[in-house]
Amino acid sequence: MASANISEEFLCSICLDVFTEPVSTPCGHNYCRACISSYWSSGAIIQCPLCKETFLTAPKLRVNTEFRDMLEISKKTKQAGEDGGSPAGPGDVPCDLCEGNRKRKAVKSCLVCSASYCDAHLKPHRTVKKLKWHQLINPVDSLEERVCRKHNKVMDSFCKRDQCCVCSVCLKEDHVGHDVVSLEEEFKARKTILQGAKMHINNAMNDKCNMVFRMDYSMTQSRQKEQETKVEANQAFSVVVAAILSKRAKLMEVLEEKQEAEEQKDKALKRQLWLEIAELRQTSVKMEEALKTEDEFGLLQNLPPLPSALITRHCYTERKSLLQVEKVWRVGVKMEETLNEHMDKIIREVIQVDTEEEAFEEQQTGTPFDDELVKIQEQHAVKVTLDPITAHPSLIVSEDATQVGDGVFKRNISDNPKRFDSLHFVLGNEGFSSGKIYYEVSLEGLTGWEVGVVRESINRKGFNLSLTPENGCWTLGLYWGRCQANSNPPVHLPSIKKLQKVGVFVDLEERFVSFYNVDTRAQIYSFTGCVFEGASFLRKILAFWARTRIYPLFRPSAEEGSSPLRITKVRSVWDACGAVD
Repeated sequence: MASANISEEFLCSICLDVFTEPVSTPCGHNYCRACISSYWSSGAIIQCPLCKETFLTAPKLRVNTEFRDMLEISKKTKQAGEDGGSPAGPGDVPCDLCEGNRKRKAVKSCLVCSASYCDAHLKPHRTVKKLKWHQLINPVDSLEERVCRKHNKVMDSFCKRDQCCVCSVCLKEDHVGHDVVSLEEEFKARKTILQGAKMHINNAMNDKCNMVFRMDYSMTQSRQKEQETKVEANQAFSVVVAAILSKRAKLMEVLEEKQEAEEQKDKALKRQLWLEIAELRQTSVKMEEALKTEDEFGLLQNLPPLPSALITRHCYTERKSLLQVEKVWRVGVKMEETLNEHMDKIIREVIQVDTEEEAFEEQQTGTPFDDELVKIQEQHAVKVTLDPITAHPSLIVSEDATQVGDGVFKRNISDNPKRFDSLHFVLGNEGFSSGKIYYEVSLEGLTGWEVGVVRESINRKGFNLSLTPENGCWTLGLYWGRCQANSNPPVHLPSIKKLQKVGVFVDLEERFVSFYNVDTRAQIYSFTGCVFEGASFLRKILAFWARTRIYPLFRPSAEEGSSPLRITKVRSVWDACGAVD
């Protein structure tokens, strides 16, 4: 039966009950899916029960989602009662004053009463004058946790110094003079930080997902190329093997032909010799008979002639080997050595490429929140400014000494022993002789640059300066579109996309200088075993009394109209998150 509490527009015209999985026909009428399907299957004609529109085949039915949602809302409204409150569902805060198992959903929580109220039970707080001053918030569970256990008052403030929630009495007793803000203000600030952190996490997730996709694509391409390389390598080896087998077969054929020809000649000589031997044997028999006769006249008349075979001379020498085996072995060994040399070279190249890729991936690996750069930024950041006295005459240093650009043309300014007169460099004002230092430089808009640290004793006159650690220079630079670490010999680094900000970290005790890509949190390059005090024995002795100072070094792009090189304030990841609006 149809429910009396449900409007007729929510009743199916076939079963006369509340719709179950309502669907719409092409003519616009709504039925239960089971009802209309059964109705069409039981009749010979497929038509709409209401308007009688006929269809050639049963049309495809789709759920009327809007109609279904309206039906659900109507059901909940009826179930909630006349006060209009909706029942509390999973995850909702129930009203503390509602009785029974069907508690309604709370719309507000009172910090003074330490209770949550539905719309009906909240009316006294809106109408009674004595209750209007109570502090209402969005419904929450565990209101007792918001009450100060020491003073039994609502904790409505937050102490930034002690990082805890406090009540009004706590402010007067234990938190006098502390930086205190309202919970709402701290809530907004924390939420802003979390939004920024979430944005960084989402960016990191996207980067990692993109990297996974690129890796999958690269793996597929690499597997295909590997298969192609294997096929081509097998073909190449097959060609080599075929050539060797062909030459071997040719050699065997020539040897056999030569041997056959020699054997034929020997056989012909043997036949000739046997004929001559037979002739000589016959003559020998006749002579033996003649020697036995006693008839002088008969012997003289019948003296046997000398055989022709007697005067025939044959030359025969023993046959030597047609081919020295040592020659074949020498050729084989030489071929093996040549093949091994070339194949070993190819294998080393393959291994070297794989090793270089692994090393580069290790250098580029970094995450926003678990890398060492966060600790470096928070613990070792120092203020660095530019020293105009050291700047090359064509360099223009800003008034706040944080930016430097190249004016291309030399300015007419006074010279001094500290100024670079040929190389377009400028040093920092601050020198350092111990501890750890870190600063950051913005490279946005620069087509060429150089940053790093140098000894105080760096040569500042003329072009006779090699930017190597042996000369007291530990720098990184961009030259003609290629990033390079100025070691000896220079190290060309893989192309670094969108390198906008570089961080320079120097540990004077552990003797290393590291460069970081601040945006990706990845280490670009690191100099180790640095000799900051100089190589001379005298300097090492004097280092105990007056330690050598290390100064930051900068070079902006020399192109006209190029952006200046900027020293930026160091901000950690969490600082950046807090700045996101």
